[in-house]
Amino acid sequence: MALWPAWAAPLLNGAGFLLALGFRRNRAVLVLAVLTLAGLALVGAGSPDAGARGGDAARMFAPWLLLAAVALPERGLLARRNLALLLLLALAAWLTVGASDRLWPGLRAALPFGVLPWSAGAVAAGLTFAASLLCLLRWVVNGVPMEAGLGIVLGLAGIAMLPGMDVHDTSRALALAGACALLAMLYSSYRMAFIDALSGLPNRRALDETLARLSGDYAVAMVDVDHFKQFNDNHGHDAGDRVLRAVAGELRRERRARAFRYGGEEFCLLFAGARSRDAVRMCDQTRRGVEQMRVRIRSAPARRRAGQAIRRDEAVEAKVTVSIGVAVRDAQLRLATEVIKAADRALYQAKSRGRNRVVGG
Repeated sequence: MALWPAWAAPLLNGAGFLLALGFRRNRAVLVLAVLTLAGLALVGAGSPDAGARGGDAARMFAPWLLLAAVALPERGLLARRNLALLLLLALAAWLTVGASDRLWPGLRAALPFGVLPWSAGAVAAGLTFAASLLCLLRWVVNGVPMEAGLGIVLGLAGIAMLPGMDVHDTSRALALAGACALLAMLYSSYRMAFIDALSGLPNRRALDETLARLSGDYAVAMVDVDHFKQFNDNHGHDAGDRVLRAVAGELRRERRARAFRYGGEEFCLLFAGARSRDAVRMCDQTRRGVEQMRVRIRSAPARRRAGQAIRRDEAVEAKVTVSIGVAVRDAQLRLATEVIKAADRALYQAKSRGRNRVVGG
């Protein structure tokens, strides 16, 4: 039992490393490789003088490697920059285990930044917190949840580096960082499986899972963006993506239903329980909300014709409408697949009647 807290750090970070490798999260692979070896250094793996250099080595080498791992753009794992970083990591591991007693004091005095008038722990923590802040800023700008997870992991690693933390405290903090990395990887895999990346809504697989667990009364509304292919042709796919995100945001406002991205320009609203009986009216409110939206886009440049200059792209406000078909589960429609097919038929009727309307099946 006494060994478990010490070995928890390399075990948890190593498990996170393997998950990151499997999901091809290459920045996380590099970060967790550094933290795994730092945890191994703390328990003295590979050293006859178990753990004697571990705390020093973690503060000397890990902060620079972590900062480099998050500062580099995400590339293939075998890209030259990543291979160089892995080579430096291997060199740090070799120095930790094999550096002579005469060389080690000089390294300890120089790293992580010996010219600063602060303790090695303070400098190491500062560098690691800087790496954490960089990941969090990238998350704020790009909205990638994995970056938020890495920011938390590196924040805990920074706490592990603080002066005054003994080897056991550092190991516990790194173990907590490894546990957070595992949670971040599992959450990331969940998002890849069940969340649509463009709209942020649950995807068709999530809809199928929800319907499989649902019983009793419910209604399914299939939502289709009107003339979307023509819109893409006229304004470009970037503008089309902006429209889809805007429609998804409007569907998410309907608190009485769950919104899903079904595929392409199609969405789905799921009304459960007593709300299903009023689904057509609520869908019509949503339809009017979409109709009142104005999506600011940049129109694609017009094609150049003989003797004409290329027109620059300019900002425009696009008007969007949707057609909706609704079907309610009843005695004739018992299976989820039957309800969805009925909603699709109602959607087809809404489009054939001129679009921008709701039809109940």
